[in-house]
Order: sequence, then structure tokens, then C-alpha cells
Amino acid sequence: MLDTWFSSWLWPFSTLGWPEETLDLRAFYPTSTLVSGHDILFFWIARMIMAGLHFTGRVPFRDVYLTGIVRDHLGRKMSKSLGNGIDPLEVIERFGADALRYTVVAGAGAGMDQYLNYEDLEEAFGPGRNFANKLWNLGRFALLNLGEEPRRSVEEVVLAPEDRWILSRLTATVRDVTEDLERYRLQEAALALHGFLWRDVADWYVEMIKARLRGEAGEASAAAARAVLAEVLDQGLRLLHPIMPFITEVVWLRLPKAPDAPPSIMVAPWPTVRSAWLEPAVETRMAAFQELVTAVRALRAAYRVPPTARLELYVYPVSPDLAAALDVWAPRLGSLARVAAVHRAVPPAVPGARAVLRGGATAFLPLEGIVDVARERDQLTAELARVRAQLDAVEAKLANAQFRAKAPAEVVAREEERARQLRAQETQLAAQLDALK
Repeated sequence: MLDTWFSSWLWPFSTLGWPEETLDLRAFYPTSTLVSGHDILFFWIARMIMAGLHFTGRVPFRDVYLTGIVRDHLGRKMSKSLGNGIDPLEVIERFGADALRYTVVAGAGAGMDQYLNYEDLEEAFGPGRNFANKLWNLGRFALLNLGEEPRRSVEEVVLAPEDRWILSRLTATVRDVTEDLERYRLQEAALALHGFLWRDVADWYVEMIKARLRGEAGEASAAAARAVLAEVLDQGLRLLHPIMPFITEVVWLRLPKAPDAPPSIMVAPWPTVRSAWLEPAVETRMAAFQELVTAVRALRAAYRVPPTARLELYVYPVSPDLAAALDVWAPRLGSLARVAAVHRAVPPAVPGARAVLRGGATAFLPLEGIVDVARERDQLTAELARVRAQLDAVEAKLANAQFRAKAPAEVVAREEERARQLRAQETQLAAQLDALK
């Protein structure tokens, strides 16, 4: 034990040839950052600082990043004696190294412990694997549509509103992720990149430009979409590379590039903030449009509208942001939400599905002739009765003083959460049923 800790506190400089004044010692001591678990802050980190000051006159590092402890799903520290550890090689074999890295970084809140279920690796690492798959499919889509032609600069094309939106989102992501990494907010950086590449690029931008890429809006529009897609993927993959280095390298190498492009993403310059691309107003309008599309999709799912059915959509009253969005993107509602036409007016007095948006507007879909309204009413009535019966039972249990006195706190909390969920279901079902009257 004495030998272990004695050698450990000398580690920052003894590994570089100290006490000799070696080239390595001059080049790499002191360093900038130490990454360590918080449980050895005094046992090791403080002693390295004291040893550095005593033997060299300089502190060995300026920043200390304290990670949390990786624990199992029961909150126990992983250890060989408990047999609750996770073999990283098994994770890499099943899910890939990128999935392992993303899972650990995305769960690494500063100073917070991380909980991984060693009994269910799919639960622990499946989301990271799914993200890698999404990136791979996004890369394949891009390569199929970018072609072999030399890549055009974004400055050379005429941008559509959705192009300006995604470039604004890219710039905001570059700004936020760079700041997060500089401040050691690794979890925030990982989640921001996940949201940008999966939601903004794959789920929205790609869906909005598919018709343009097919040439339906003309070659100039298709060229602009290709240039922006290449730019967004290029920069987005560079941002993600420190977290998921393997898939980003493979996809990035295949993207169209300029003749003087670096040979690897590892040595490609870090993205810079292009303030001219930031357009908060465009982002606000897109957010209003996305909320409308999401609401229509949710209504279609809730009322089991056939996927092939094209519905009329009524929106009222229309906020300025939503009006500006509809002026530009109303034609996209056909492909994104299966809407035949959108009316900025109060709907007729017919059975339908209704949703209230955050901006105060109401979205209404007439359903008469689209679904069997009587059958839908019967199903909703039966489901509402079932939920109310369950809610009555749970509330009766919670109203029982003996239950609250004798049941463990976690059981009471679980029943209270169940009651909350049932009340939310009751409210939703009642609203759906009322809309069909």
C-alpha cells in the first residue's frame, strides 16, 4: 500500500523522466487537465498537487474534472466481488465502440453517478446503438443523393427557408457544443448533438428536402439542398467525432469534399460559429410549424386515421409566427402530415379531432367520412370507463389511512404516480370523446 500511493503521487512528473530534466518533462509538465473520480480527491489528486509543488515548484494541472461513479441499476458500485460489472469488450462486440462511448458520455453529468443495468445490456446501450444506426442511415441517404459531383459551397446557391433554418440550427449547435466542451459539460454536448443530428437533420430537414432532391422544384433547388446537406453533415460529424470517432470517420471520409480537404476527420478543423447563418426568427417560425405537424400526427394516431387518408386541416386563430410558417411550408403538410389542404378559419360544426397548440391556436381535423365515428365513440367510451374504474380503485387505496401508514414510502409514491397517469389518460380520453359529439 505504501509503495502504491508513494509512486502514485509522483505520477505526473516521474513518468516523464524526473528527476532528470528530459525533453518530455519540459514538453508535457505541467499539463492542463486531470480527469478522475471524486472518491480519490484527497487520496490521490491532492497528493499529486502537493508532490508537484514540493518537487518541481509547479502544480501538475490546473483543471480537475471529477466524474461520477458507474453503478449498477440498484445503485451499487460495480465490483468484481459483487459480480455486477459490465465487460466493455462484450458491449463493443454487441453494440459497437461508438455506442459504448456515447452511452457513457451522454450519462456523464458533472459529478453525478451513472447507473447501468448489468443484467440488461440492451436497456443500457441500446439507445447508443440506435443513434449509431441513425447516423449510418443518414449517411447512406446523403451519399445516395449527393452523387459524385464536386461539392458546391453554400454561398454559391440560393437557399430555401428550410435551408436557412438548418444552417441556423447548425450554427447554434456549433456554438453550444463548443462552449459545453470548453466548460467540461460533456453530457450537454452529447445530448445537443443527438438532438441536432437525429431530430433536426434526419427527422425534419431530410424529410423536407426529399422532393427537392428528386428535382421536383428544379435543379437550382436540388443543388442548394445537396450543398446544405453536405455542409450540415460535414460540420455535424466533426462536432460528434470526439464522442463517436469510428462511425463519424467512416461517413465523413465518403462525403464529397474540396480537393484540399484533410485526409481524415481527426485532423479536420473544428467548426467555427458563422454568425451570418444565425436566424432566430426562422427558427421560431419552424418551431411553430413543427408543433403543428406533430399535433396533426398525434391526432391521426389517437383516432386511428388510416395512413392513406388525406385530411382537411383547420387552424385558428393563427399567430404571426405560425402564419409566416404556413406561408412558406404549407405545401409540406402533404408529405409530413398527410394533409390535403389547410384552412386558416374556424372549422364547421362536425365531429373531428382537436388539439390546442402552445401559441394559442387550435388545430382541427374533420373526421366524418374518414373514420367510423360511432364505432370510435363506443371504443373511447369503453376505454374511458375502464380508466375511471382503475382510477377510482387507486384513489380509494390512497384515501385509506391504514394503507398510507403501513405501506413503504416507495409503494405509496408508485400509487400516487399511477393515479397521476390515470388522471391524465382520463382527461385525454374525455377530450377525444367530446370532440366526436
